[in-house]
Amino acid sequence: MDSRTEFAVHTGDRCTAMEVAAAALRTTGHHVESTGGTLTATTGNRLLTILLGALVHPSSEFRRYELSTTVTGASTTITLRHSGHGTAVSGGSIGASRRRAAWHEVSASVERALRSAGVLQARTGTGSHSAL
Repeated sequence: MDSRTEFAVHTGDRCTAMEVAAAALRTTGHHVESTGGTLTATTGNRLLTILLGALVHPSSEFRRYELSTTVTGASTTITLRHSGHGTAVSGGSIGASRRRAAWHEVSASVERALRSAGVLQARTGTGSHSAL
């Protein structure tokens, strides 16, 4: 499953890009916090997801994402990645399928927001990790 998506943004607009991405995450129902240069977005109930797995209603499933920036010379990359999805909150194949669908929804929402704000240069990469 995809575990990160990278977006190239205009370096002069990186703060704006992070604000736009945070707003996009909020519109998809996430609580967004700034944690030392990184944004952390969470939704759902971790304890219920651990206890009930796939039986938890999709709107209550725990999901957590991190958004960070990397500046290299004149280029800036914003990376959106999964965080905190271990086997304890997986919910088996049903939970994995739900997480995958939510991931695609969230990454598309961030991309649309960055594009409409005019700060996105390109979607530069998607990484994958089989353990998620």
